[in-house]
Amino acid sequence: MSNQVKVSIGGKEFTLRGENEFKIKHCAQEVDQQLKTLQGTLTDQSTQTLSLVAALNLAEQKFELQEQVNKSHNRFLSEIKKMTAFINQSIQS
Repeated sequence: MSNQVKVSIGGKEFTLRGENEFKIKHCAQEVDQQLKTLQGTLTDQSTQTLSLVAALNLAEQKFELQEQVNKSHNRFLSEIKKMTAFINQSIQS
């Protein structure tokens, strides 16, 4: 069942719907924090521009995290392959 969750982003109140209230509030807080940070540094920009830059910043963070996950995944796979080869060699000896 979908929950209605009230959040504040950029000084405006929104009612969002979703299954996980904690997740919705956490994500809204992340976006709000991005906007507040940008409002402090890019004071001459419109709300639309600030929103776009905030979205790009969050997308970049997601991209970097996904790269880290992929690197870790590949490193683990490589180690598992080495262990498997070692075990297979030990069994055959």
